[in-house]
Amino acid sequence: MSDRKLVFRDGQGHRRSFTMGDHDHLKFSTAFNGFIKKHVSEDNSTFRLERVLTDEVLVIETAFGIVGRVRDGEDAEADYRRYERRTDGVDLQLRFAYRGHAALDDHGPWTTDRESLLPDESFENLELAWARESRRVEQRRREVAAMPKLDRKALKRFCGIWADTGHNEYVSDAEVYYVLFGGRTLAEAGAARDELLETVEALGLHIAETPAGASPGEVWVRSDPRIDMELEKWS
Repeated sequence: MSDRKLVFRDGQGHRRSFTMGDHDHLKFSTAFNGFIKKHVSEDNSTFRLERVLTDEVLVIETAFGIVGRVRDGEDAEADYRRYERRTDGVDLQLRFAYRGHAALDDHGPWTTDRESLLPDESFENLELAWARESRRVEQRRREVAAMPKLDRKALKRFCGIWADTGHNEYVSDAEVYYVLFGGRTLAEAGAARDELLETVEALGLHIAETPAGASPGEVWVRSDPRIDMELEKWS
């Protein structure tokens, strides 16, 4: 454990120290992911994970999907490999944090020719895309938390009906509907449909006109971000 004194750095001078115990993989992943998420941008795309006492460094070039590892200080020759998925990069970071440079020997191929690994212009910065989506979700949660609260019993009842009979219909980013009792006749939907209509009214949701060709028992309800957040637990 004594060699697991770590330092996180980025290209703009931000720094964080972290000491990892034998069972701290989740704490480490949370801390390093949080560091990247906070600081990654178009202009700040290279991050360093330093094992202080062993003088080893892992360099994550998020703009190119390249990881470089260095042993014995800054002047030593680095070797590199690509990672195609963000989860692969996270796995390499965790292995390095625990056991250092040698722990990655079997997770190559590694090469000293960094230039041969550079992607074309179509490559997407995976960390930046992940950070932007995380920030978007966090902003959405804050906005939803500021909205008036829905009746919990009615909300649970609606989500239960959706889980049994419903799906989401995406017309556009700005036009999404919950479709309940899809493909059912009025008789097939039965009393449960009446319960749904009462629940929708109790929640203050808006029933939309069903499109041409829809089954008569279907109920289309305009989406609401508060319902969206709750449905994530039921999907």
